[in-house]
Amino acid sequence: MADSTQEADLRWACEQIEKYRATRPRYVTFAQTLRQVLEQAARRYAPEAIVQTRAKSIASFAEKIQRKKAKYRDPVNQITDLCGGRVITHTPEEVKAICAFIEQHFDVDRANTIDVSQRLKPTEFGYRSVHYIVQFRPGIFPTKDINVAIPQEVLGLKAEIQVRTILEHAWADFNHRLVYKSPFPVPARWQREFAGLAAMLERVDNAFAAIEAGLKTYAANYGAYMSEEQMREEMALLETVLACDPQNAELAHRIGKLAIALGDWPKAIEVLSPYVPSGYPPILRDLGVALCKQHRADPESPPYRQGRAYLEAACAPPCTDADALASLAGTWKGIDDRKAKEYYRQAFELDPTDPYPFGNYLECEIVESKDISVVRLLTPAIQAAIRRCRDQADVGVNLPWAFYDMGKLYLLLGKPYESLTAYARAVRLSTKEWMVETSLRSLDRLSVVEEALPGHEWARRLLLLGWGVKFPHPAVLEQVSRLASPGHPAVAGPVVILSGGCDASVEQEMQTYRRLLREGFRDFRGTLICGGTMAGISGLAGEVQQAYPAAIRTIGYIPQVIPAGVTVDERYGEIRRTTGHDFSPLEALQYWTDLVASGISPEQVRLLGINGGAIAAAEYRLALALGARVAVIEGSGRAVAQLLADEDWHTSSRLLRLPADAMTVRAFIGSGNPRLEPELRESLGRAIHEAFRQLQAGRRASEDPSLAEWNALLENLKESNRQQADHMAEKLRQIGCTVHRVASGQVSPITFTESEVEVMAEMEHGRWVAERLLDGWTRGEKRDVYRKTNPYLVPWSALPDDVKEWDRETVRRIPEFLAKVGLEIRRQA
Repeated sequence: MADSTQEADLRWACEQIEKYRATRPRYVTFAQTLRQVLEQAARRYAPEAIVQTRAKSIASFAEKIQRKKAKYRDPVNQITDLCGGRVITHTPEEVKAICAFIEQHFDVDRANTIDVSQRLKPTEFGYRSVHYIVQFRPGIFPTKDINVAIPQEVLGLKAEIQVRTILEHAWADFNHRLVYKSPFPVPARWQREFAGLAAMLERVDNAFAAIEAGLKTYAANYGAYMSEEQMREEMALLETVLACDPQNAELAHRIGKLAIALGDWPKAIEVLSPYVPSGYPPILRDLGVALCKQHRADPESPPYRQGRAYLEAACAPPCTDADALASLAGTWKGIDDRKAKEYYRQAFELDPTDPYPFGNYLECEIVESKDISVVRLLTPAIQAAIRRCRDQADVGVNLPWAFYDMGKLYLLLGKPYESLTAYARAVRLSTKEWMVETSLRSLDRLSVVEEALPGHEWARRLLLLGWGVKFPHPAVLEQVSRLASPGHPAVAGPVVILSGGCDASVEQEMQTYRRLLREGFRDFRGTLICGGTMAGISGLAGEVQQAYPAAIRTIGYIPQVIPAGVTVDERYGEIRRTTGHDFSPLEALQYWTDLVASGISPEQVRLLGINGGAIAAAEYRLALALGARVAVIEGSGRAVAQLLADEDWHTSSRLLRLPADAMTVRAFIGSGNPRLEPELRESLGRAIHEAFRQLQAGRRASEDPSLAEWNALLENLKESNRQQADHMAEKLRQIGCTVHRVASGQVSPITFTESEVEVMAEMEHGRWVAERLLDGWTRGEKRDVYRKTNPYLVPWSALPDDVKEWDRETVRRIPEFLAKVGLEIRRQA
């Protein structure tokens, strides 16, 4: 009986094998055709993918039907992997893109298709490949992107297509050979080892995907690691290469991306337009963006409409590019808001934490409903988008947009100070006018709910100021001027802003800076802006006004309604009121508005900060955003300490860390007096340098750059000597002396007393510290001219006596320096 059963099985197997042998050529053709289709699809969705196809071999078929004869009684018609295909990608995102292509272009046997990842519980890890059972769908191929004709003989046949990452493939290959095809049951110990490897590889896969996504984003953000000059050099180099390989669409795309990064829309259009026939979605997307940006003033123009059409083509299904969808949405914003909202929604669903589509989707929803209740429902998503903005900013990508998005999202969350800080950083990083303009337009749209958005007016005023300051435009400056304090005269320069702690909790501490400020403003002649009350730093500004009434005019900025218990300081020369109902950054925004309306460039303005709370913290960042010089007193605490630790601001070239030293503060504030005449300045600077070389002879190595002859001296070191010459008159004025030109004859000699030398030496050290800090030097353990570090950027009291002697010797020789150019020092009667 057993023999007859074996004979029957053998006859059945032989019949099935012969049956398959006869039909296998059709499967070979199927495999060849499938390979062509998958390779062309991979070029678009996963360029580095490995594509494999095969018709099952006779031996493999024979083994399978023997092992699984209980399952397959008609194997030629039942087995679904007689033709097999495999697409091995680098990342899970590429897996998704290939899967979307397969589902849209093939008839998929859902009953037999397996997404292995769906079999895993949320707490499980493992092999997550997708196995499709497919047939060619009649009438689909060839398409515009897949130029493959499907032979009639393969229609109706089924194939299995596996889509997985390269790490999943490594695991699956081992598992298939050692476990699936094992002639014996694999012991549980080894099965657990395989499961552990699957979990490990899943984590590695996800890590690779995250790194690749981050690096791709970073690489596409040329401004994160290239200057404008470097980008233009890179463009020129790539254009030379493209001339030798004119069919290279990906190379053209790189050039186009560089042009877009520079805001050079005509160049981007010129480079990308010839490659439209390639159908390469990134080219269509970026060309569409460039056309719409170039012609944004006329959305009805044919070029703008063509740009939108290219964006629509880039978003054709299966679209996995949230940025393309969001860009398409932007072309409808303000024209057809419902359509814009729908595209933003699609982009948001593709990538829920991408702040660009998400923030704009929220904006459209709020503008349409004139209500912000949706914010409460989406708060977790908003917080996730802010974290992504922060991650982008931390590695220098998507700038300034990461900060613009952060500013809007914080505003929607009801966090006005965080919003203003983010917008300030965005303004500082904006390199093109349209960046500020676009973001201001977004805020203007949200004005329909401004009563529900605390800080909306702050943000709007800041962007308007940023636009007017960084990209002066008559119409914008006119808007700024209309917001200037009514009924008040223009502000006269030079201008110093004093900001810091006013809270009752630091009142006693702030009084310790009284002498520093009185001495610091001793030489200043100009306008001092501060808070206008008797509290803290504002009260100290009133004392400065009282001490120097003829030289300084103070302007205090206070809200229309001040809190109970706050006293306006009547010592100020002028008090200006804002529309605020309590102290806020609105006062700072108002004084900046008045300064810009008065024709004073923020780059000419200096801000001195001591301590401070939330308002002072905003003041410091607003000043830096607009380009002012901001000096803060190290060790004064609170807002100053936070600023110096803030990763977004502490490396700003406009930010100085001043020691709590009156002479350094005095030098930073300056006198407001003009420089010496150029020829006199140069002659004195040269003489000062020669004296320094003599003093340092033998003390420093001969190759020290600061000891070079004048003609070979670094320019910043030459300027240091010239500034020392500019400062001579202020030192002499401090000890009651004046400078006079001698028409003819001999200059009368003068000798300073030791106390006079000490006063002027301390002033010279303070001047030198301020000058070095303004030139980008920092305190360091060792002196390094090229790295701009010096251990002596400290208060006079902290200097070693031998170093103090350098300054003493320099000021002792002032009469000698001046005599060489025909100038005489006289004591005042």
